[in-house]
Amino acid sequence: MAALYRSLAQQFQREIRQRRWRPGQRLPAVRQFARQHGVSVTTALQCYRLLESEGLISARPQSGFYVRAAEAAEAGAELDSFSATPGPIANIAEIERVQAIAARPGSAPLGISLLSPQLVPLTMLQRSLHRSTLKLGERLLQYGTAQGEAALRGALSRHFAADGIALRPGDLLISNGCMDAICLALQLTTRPGDVVAVPSPCFSGLLQLIESLDRRLLEIPLHRNGIEMPALGAAMADPAVKACLMTANHHNPLGFSLSVEDKQRIARWAAEYRCPVVEDDVFGECGFDLNRALPLKHWDRDGWVLWCGAFSKTLVPAYRIGWCAPGRFLAAAIQRRRAQTVSVNLPLQAALADFVNGGHYRRHLQRLRQTLAAQLSAYRRALAEAMPAGTAISRPDGGFVLWLTLPQGSDGTALFEAAAAENISIVPGGVFSSLGRYRHCIRLNCGWPLSGDVKRALRHLGELACEKVPSHGRG
Repeated sequence: MAALYRSLAQQFQREIRQRRWRPGQRLPAVRQFARQHGVSVTTALQCYRLLESEGLISARPQSGFYVRAAEAAEAGAELDSFSATPGPIANIAEIERVQAIAARPGSAPLGISLLSPQLVPLTMLQRSLHRSTLKLGERLLQYGTAQGEAALRGALSRHFAADGIALRPGDLLISNGCMDAICLALQLTTRPGDVVAVPSPCFSGLLQLIESLDRRLLEIPLHRNGIEMPALGAAMADPAVKACLMTANHHNPLGFSLSVEDKQRIARWAAEYRCPVVEDDVFGECGFDLNRALPLKHWDRDGWVLWCGAFSKTLVPAYRIGWCAPGRFLAAAIQRRRAQTVSVNLPLQAALADFVNGGHYRRHLQRLRQTLAAQLSAYRRALAEAMPAGTAISRPDGGFVLWLTLPQGSDGTALFEAAAAENISIVPGGVFSSLGRYRHCIRLNCGWPLSGDVKRALRHLGELACEKVPSHGRG
């Protein structure tokens, strides 16, 4: 039953996005749809509810289901273009201070991008850990391999293949989370003092990592729905730029995914200019579509894309298990891993292999994507009511963070300070750049269901924001 309604929803999804159904057009009544496709009314309704959670259709009481109108004008504020030169990351102290405050226990969970425990199948994970530990037996007394547990690499290879990403188990290296994979990739492709190109705004943790490795930063401007491709192409063609670090799917903090054409172009440039691309795909499996968005790695033919991901955003960050597909740098990656850390936690690798092989991970992702799509929509509606007039809210196609552009003259850092004093955790936009940009923006985590406590925190955040909006910016 589940496979049938999902298959029907995938068909409608394609047709809606190909404009075969017009915005505002009424869909067949549920009973009519059931007769047309030879399915039960329950299956037809499940199909429509899934499309509704994806934001593609909406229900009107006593009327039926309709294709939603395009809402690009509400997709958040457009970003200003800029040009930059390579340099050190100057605001590390500010980034570290914000991270410490945002992670304070007991704060409203709007700062650090984490899923609520309610959305994670902890019991099934614990069962997988118990089963796999028993199977390991005396191997628990040994070191794992530098490349990672063969069972997990095989499970991931099969899992990715189901999404159209062809990687052999031998192409993968298991890491201590995504940041460890990215760190390894940057160490393989650059040296201290080298320039790394990074689209801006950029997740502050990546800026912190680049600074810790003593690399210099070149910020490439983003627009609301992607990268300024001419600027990126010029950077990749510049011999002084030794690598690019970017996210193609569900960018943190803006939430967009690059078009297939842009992904193909970036993969082609990487090979043409011999410019390695480190791809941070940690939110890659958190998309709102029924099908996973393909990473840049899918179009990499010569091994210049180093694809990095983890279970941190979809399951449990505490496990610290991720992966890297380093392409042409695989042998060097294994050698460096063997010298630096010997191996990654073996019991947790085995547990995740059991979890993936048992189909639990796939089923979890299917539920999670629907939940996140509905949850982000609910947060957007609540924020639209709570925040000052003129606040622009991003419309992500995946992940669970929102980027808010406050009215002109607002100070996101001042709002961060005021919210922290009220035990509300957010992240100010200024830590997503080393150039003093995005000071009038904030990022919010939406990984927790919109409970009464969270709603109250959002309303109070809106009150604080209204107090700090210049008089000419109030509604």
